[in-house]
Amino acid sequence: MYKLSLELSKEHPAYLWAKKQSDSVNALGHIGTHIDCYTASPSEAIYELEAELINCLNNMPKISDIEKRNIQGKALILYTDVLNKHGYGTEKYGKANTFLSEPVLDYILSLEPKFILIDSCGIGNHGDEHIKFDKKCERQNCFVIENIFMNQTIAKSIASIKIKIETNNSSTGKPCEVYAVTK
Repeated sequence: MYKLSLELSKEHPAYLWAKKQSDSVNALGHIGTHIDCYTASPSEAIYELEAELINCLNNMPKISDIEKRNIQGKALILYTDVLNKHGYGTEKYGKANTFLSEPVLDYILSLEPKFILIDSCGIGNHGDEHIKFDKKCERQNCFVIENIFMNQTIAKSIASIKIKIETNNSSTGKPCEVYAVTK
């Protein structure tokens, strides 16, 4: 089993930034590995789900990359290698284009995954689109987990995911632990 969630030290720049915010409780929920929960939250604190991984090393998926996949009730992992390559919170990490198009997101949601996990800062572009995409997922009872660690070794062998969510956290970003169970 591999731990995919990040543990940030109290000296990490993202942690220091969050502590300085006027709403530091909410800001702390949005750093490291977390689920954005703007309008809804997952109903359980622990999930164990089959995983379906899409290799996004060269580009984000198109509908044709997803069409023949059975992701209903599963954890869909979008593997970009951005976190592994650039490190969490770096300028290159933040500027990497790892965003889905809205038609692709709509198609994914029509297939009813339980979670979408990504090894970058989200599935929608920073700001309004990011929040809009997360809320769209929530309306379909699907939740986005951002900032997971993934590398080629894990990507090749992942079979399922175990997720532990801090459901009692009052932030709109709920910290979580994510583990990969390998084949």
